[in-house]
Amino acid sequence: MLNNGEPEPDATDEDELLQLLVGEVWVNVYRFGGMGVVDFGGTVSWPRGDGGEVSTGSRYAVHAQCPFRIVQCGEVYLGSDDLVPAGGGDRLAYDAGADALREFLERRSPRVLAVERAPEGDLRITLEHELRIDVLPTSAKVEECWRFLVRDGEHFVFPPVD
Repeated sequence: MLNNGEPEPDATDEDELLQLLVGEVWVNVYRFGGMGVVDFGGTVSWPRGDGGEVSTGSRYAVHAQCPFRIVQCGEVYLGSDDLVPAGGGDRLAYDAGADALREFLERRSPRVLAVERAPEGDLRITLEHELRIDVLPTSAKVEECWRFLVRDGEHFVFPPVD
């Protein structure tokens, strides 16, 4: 059982886990280092380490450490190339785009309509309001990956790590 009293998902297969996103609200977008992060679902809590510390955040997250893009109405709105510093300062083009996108998410609360995964690792999350998130691994490098997390529960990495 998760710390917020909700039962742990029964799904064990990776594709079944991804299907947990269907119907969830997209609640956040941000970066962590050179990685894009998108969060879905309500807020939950989970233990962090053995010191009794607790973290809170969304129920589900996708971390993309490979090419990705966020598309609306057929146009790329935000993507992995926006994480590249353009010179001068710590703020990236990604940060400005993520700020605007977060405002949109707060106003419109788009729900996930479908999740698809190709055998080679492409991930497509289709949402309301003509939004789509595409995660596109394009190399065989182990460090180019994405992960799906159920907070304080199952998670998996693509490509799988031995």
